[in-house]
Amino acid sequence: MRLPIALCTFILAVFFGRAQQPGESLIRNMHSKYYEGPCKKVSFSQKNTHYRHDSVKGKSVWHEKIEYPDKFLIQFGNPAEGNYVQYRNDSALHYKAGKLIKAKPDANELLLLLGGMYYRPVEDVIARIKKGGFNLAWVTEVTWNGQFTWVAGAHPGDTLSNQIWVDKKTLRVVRIVQRLANGDRMDIRFEKFVPSCKGWMEVKVVFYRNGRKEQVEEYYDIRTGA
Repeated sequence: MRLPIALCTFILAVFFGRAQQPGESLIRNMHSKYYEGPCKKVSFSQKNTHYRHDSVKGKSVWHEKIEYPDKFLIQFGNPAEGNYVQYRNDSALHYKAGKLIKAKPDANELLLLLGGMYYRPVEDVIARIKKGGFNLAWVTEVTWNGQFTWVAGAHPGDTLSNQIWVDKKTLRVVRIVQRLANGDRMDIRFEKFVPSCKGWMEVKVVFYRNGRKEQVEEYYDIRTGA
């Protein structure tokens, strides 16, 4: 028997907390479970497979460093060449051959949802998620890769709205769908995880742009605390 959407929302609100929207309550439960849990500092390398029109167009290697909640460095190719992007606070700084070529605002909701949120006050986290265009008034339940999964931000069958998919058992983020400023729709799927201190770290991520596979990332040489 399928319950009406309004009733499902009411049940979820009761389950997660009467005073908040269902999505807010889900975020609070995640925050409570993993607060300061994922390793605060981590570095790793990643092998990328790039796609165009569903075919492999090339491969690359990046080197990355994270310090939660809001510091993230991506070095493209040989680090000695000085080609990298640095995320700090709510900005992204792009460098080529060691010289700054572009700076722009970037809240980086991906970094927030994958670990940064566990090193921020929960009210700040909820405000940032809402500012990123995620409607926390709705949570629905689906089966994703054989697992019961909460979907915050979308009604059943909605594939276009910004949404956060959370494994019901582990409360890990397993998928993020987000509309970019240029209108493109990014669908990011987290397929493999490893333990990270008292939390988790994704080690295989697949990116789809407008329904087509764009990039597969596989992480290795993971180091923590450096």
